[in-house]
Amino acid sequence: MKRTILFATSLMFTSTVFANAEIYKIKKGDTLTAIAHKYHIKSSDLRRANNIALWEKLRIGRKITIPENHNSRQNLASNSALNVSTASKKSDNFISESLKSAALPFNAQKKLGHRYVWGATGPNTFDCSGFTSYLLKLEGVSIPRRAIEQFQKGVKIARAELQKGDLIFFDTSKRKNKVVNHVGIYIGDNKFIHASSAKHKVVITSLKHPFYSARFMGARRYSS
Repeated sequence: MKRTILFATSLMFTSTVFANAEIYKIKKGDTLTAIAHKYHIKSSDLRRANNIALWEKLRIGRKITIPENHNSRQNLASNSALNVSTASKKSDNFISESLKSAALPFNAQKKLGHRYVWGATGPNTFDCSGFTSYLLKLEGVSIPRRAIEQFQKGVKIARAELQKGDLIFFDTSKRKNKVVNHVGIYIGDNKFIHASSAKHKVVITSLKHPFYSARFMGARRYSS
């Protein structure tokens, strides 16, 4: 008898949650990470609620369920972070799961001017790869510590397809050894933010700068 009552109660609770759950329609420029930030929930919870695999692409127009335990209705009108156009025309019909519209670039810019210290991983001093690993960790993404190892992981992205939140890598050695030794975070408009040993602090630099443009080694995209 008790089991029957508990089961019935569970069904009623589940039905109530889904009945009250909000439905969101995927638009161009959306990512699960950004949607999760908007609704103040974990992207992993959003995935589980909709049976979405880690590397699954989301079709524009798809409807997903927002779990009831969110606190975002006050922010719906003011949050425009999701209305970001994709960088690649090839992906007009799909949204790749990346950090481009999430908090990564925003949080990175909070650290502007913080001191460069070799081997430091935050929260107030950084070297280049310590900076990227610290910020991605805030987004629930674990990446290797060293720049060359970060370059070896993630999804390879062409320079023409860079999106906000992608990691970009360079060979800054004098002899141009073609070995990655520096990393930054792309923030859009051909700019990236990085912990610079030359400037001794976290700075924003143009990717068109002759030094960095000539030493660009590639980009990688990490997802939560």
